[in-house]
Amino acid sequence: MKSEIPVSQREQDVRSEAVPSEGAPWTQGPGQPADIPEAAVVLNQRVIARESLDSSVPAALRLKRRIKYFALHNELDHLPIGDIVSVAMDEWLTTRGF
Repeated sequence: MKSEIPVSQREQDVRSEAVPSEGAPWTQGPGQPADIPEAAVVLNQRVIARESLDSSVPAALRLKRRIKYFALHNELDHLPIGDIVSVAMDEWLTTRGF
């Protein structure tokens, strides 16, 4: 079966597959700085200096509702959303080398 895509287009597709993250915001970073502590160590401290991280999330994911259900199913009176976001963002950035 012969491909209908011209040779030059196929070569371009192969090159773009070889480097999928080139120029994308998800590229690998230079590595996490040595002075960043583990999230668990910071979150287990009695007093934590905090900063605001404002963000809006897609309503279709129903994150607020799911967090409430999680808290109910796990019999938690208070679920620190800031701590959840901290752990998630730390893991996400660390896996990307930041």
